Amino acid sequence: MGDSQRKSRDLDHLMEQNSTELDFLSAYGGSSSEGDGAAIFAALRRFLKAGGVSMTLDKKETSLRFDFGKASIEDKGCFISFKGKNLPLVTSDVQQAGFIQGSMTKSRTSCKVTMVEWGIEQRRFIERLVEYLNHDE
Repeated sequence: MGDSQRKSRDLDHLMEQNSTELDFLSAYGGSSSEGDGAAIFAALRRFLKAGGVSMTLDKKETSLRFDFGKASIEDKGCFISFKGKNLPLVTSDVQQAGFIQGSMTKSRTSCKVTMVEWGIEQRRFIERLVEYLNHDE
């Protein structure tokens, strides 16, 4: 009897202890905000604010602009675009899991993508661009 209770707790306990080592599990399912554009937008907004990015939110609070890009709530996620010289990206960066409709110019001066998840891959993507494009401010 005690074993059945303990077994159900084992997986939860393992995941809790090793959450930083279980990123591969994201390949099997999305985050809790999957496809929720408003939730992804809110998370992105907090992330940009924490990164020191100065931004302007529209009156409806459905889109925002910053010096090197913009973001908005879409039906299936959060659209974001960046502009800058020689962006530190390759095409596969905007076509990975958790992104749809990603594209980048051949000159690497702009990219756009719709984030349909807010996971570690999306945070790393945004963080890399913010570090690169927000360094002069």
